[in-house]
Amino acid sequence: MAFYIFWAEPAALTQRGFGLVAHVPFVFDENWKYHRESSNYLVERAICTWPDGGSLFVKRFPTKKSLKSYAESLTNFLEWADLRGIDWRLASYTEHLYGGYQKEMLSGRWSKAGDPLAPATINRRVNEACCFLSWAAARGQRKEFEVLTETIHRCDDFAISSHGHRPKEISSRIGRVRKNPKHLRLPTDMEIGKWLRFVQIQRGHTKELMCRLILDTGIRREEAACWRVDTLPEYVEKWEVLGDQVKVSIKFGCKGQSYGDDSDDKIGPERSIWMSLSMANRLHQYRRGPRLKSNALRVAEAKSRSEQRALIAHPPPHLFLSEHNGRRISGDSLYEAWTGISYLPFSGWSPHAGRHWWACKVLLREHQKRKAQLGPLNVATIPLDWISGNTTSDIQLLIRPQLGHIDKTTTELYVQWVVKILETEGIQFAYQDFLDEIEAKAACINIEVLHGRA
Repeated sequence: MAFYIFWAEPAALTQRGFGLVAHVPFVFDENWKYHRESSNYLVERAICTWPDGGSLFVKRFPTKKSLKSYAESLTNFLEWADLRGIDWRLASYTEHLYGGYQKEMLSGRWSKAGDPLAPATINRRVNEACCFLSWAAARGQRKEFEVLTETIHRCDDFAISSHGHRPKEISSRIGRVRKNPKHLRLPTDMEIGKWLRFVQIQRGHTKELMCRLILDTGIRREEAACWRVDTLPEYVEKWEVLGDQVKVSIKFGCKGQSYGDDSDDKIGPERSIWMSLSMANRLHQYRRGPRLKSNALRVAEAKSRSEQRALIAHPPPHLFLSEHNGRRISGDSLYEAWTGISYLPFSGWSPHAGRHWWACKVLLREHQKRKAQLGPLNVATIPLDWISGNTTSDIQLLIRPQLGHIDKTTTELYVQWVVKILETEGIQFAYQDFLDEIEAKAACINIEVLHGRA
């Protein structure tokens, strides 16, 4: 049986006195029959009235995006249970969730493509099923449900944490899928240039500009999609410029605690970021030119003069508008433009990897500054602990404030990547120069052919 997630019109719910849950999705079965238990669960999860389920399930006010993720994971489990002939009211953790649902996702049997799912996806789905079944047991909707847990110690190593160095005890589900060891693979500058050309040709100039913005600043794709017309001040004389960098503040679409909504965008914790002056000029030129054309398309699609006047009187607050219909470009649309073209530097290249690319480029840039100050010193004579110590310092002072937060695992990845690159710095950079020289010669040959000098 299929299950569908439905979002009611918030204004209509608010008018009827249900404004508190206007942002919560509802679940229907394939016959469009209201699935009461899962819908009630999502409501209680949203307003934090669901019963305590032990330290494994932490109460918090989730964002609309989180509720969407909860609903998708929950309906996936309900569809699996229905297809396997398992009554969720009788399902047990060891036999059904761990021994059935999780193992089928690990083997690829419960996967659209038939391939094993990522550990993070599996753990998220099984955890949500455990939350739902624990809630149902507490509400008398099923028999008692017990999740096997163990106590572990963890440090919350986040930029916003004032005591992240202090370990704390938490409960972890026994049987969680262990995540594969991460390693960073980043494209070369040549690969980035080629990929951006494909994005521009196949998805348009605006989405290519959004991709450049992520590479230039390390912001998330949702933060790029929520970028406002006035995020970068509209008057150049009001820009906060320091050298070749421009400082702006962002809060729409930012990850973390929600402070409300504006134009369907979550208002998150505000932070200041830096962008290159060249990127700021690109955004400014787009705002003064291509965006105006896109907005005109939006107005032209209006069905009446009165609707046109209303659209003109209330222009969209978002900077990036579609070149085809003038509507805002969503984070999902940006993700498709990033990953859905015919050329990618490598499989798995995504907006999140673009954040890593920005961070590592900054770390290498800082290393080059120090190297220039040291003078003609062989890199092989520089102690690795000196390199890793400086890299850790750069992460704390430059990378963390820009990205919003970095966990301990990502910090270690960055340090390992920088040390590995610098160990073979001479070979790496010489090879990069060699490739750039070949590309430059090829470009000159193409120019001569085009101008008839071949």
